[in-house]
Amino acid sequence: VGFSHVDVGRAVATFLHGKGRRRLGVVAGDDERAMRRTAAFQATARALGLPEVAVVTVPAPTTLKSGRGALARLLNDAPGLDAVFCSSDLLALGVLTEAQVAGVAVPGQLAVVGFGDLALAADVHPALTTVHIKGAAIGRQAAQFIVDRAEGRAVAERVVDIGFNIVESEST
Repeated sequence: VGFSHVDVGRAVATFLHGKGRRRLGVVAGDDERAMRRTAAFQATARALGLPEVAVVTVPAPTTLKSGRGALARLLNDAPGLDAVFCSSDLLALGVLTEAQVAGVAVPGQLAVVGFGDLALAADVHPALTTVHIKGAAIGRQAAQFIVDRAEGRAVAERVVDIGFNIVESEST
């Protein structure tokens, strides 16, 4: 029970492309799930005919500070960057902070997308576009499977993809 990290990466790259963004970057933690999202994001950008995606990987657990440092590197190494997908909302908040310090207008010059839909994502300025994971639905379905198994009922579906959605806000 869960969602596809590959589908998330594909969806965010397609979303940003649809917004007219062409020079994409990623700030990602070095965990396996973030790497799956990043690889799918890069592959989708290639399939859309976009230039190579600039990627900065930071140690997990990710922090606001590591997001700030990653954007500073991207701005130095990838001039003209116009969108960044972050593997966590915390990284994205660091990217937003560093963009403000560097005088980079969000979303005018740089679009920012996070992952996780933290409660504070809607309260920062600009409000953060993020990927919402349906955690409660995942929990309910997993609990139902446990109850079914405990009561001797077979679980017909071995894999259940609950899905996700992109919560569009001011940062894109």
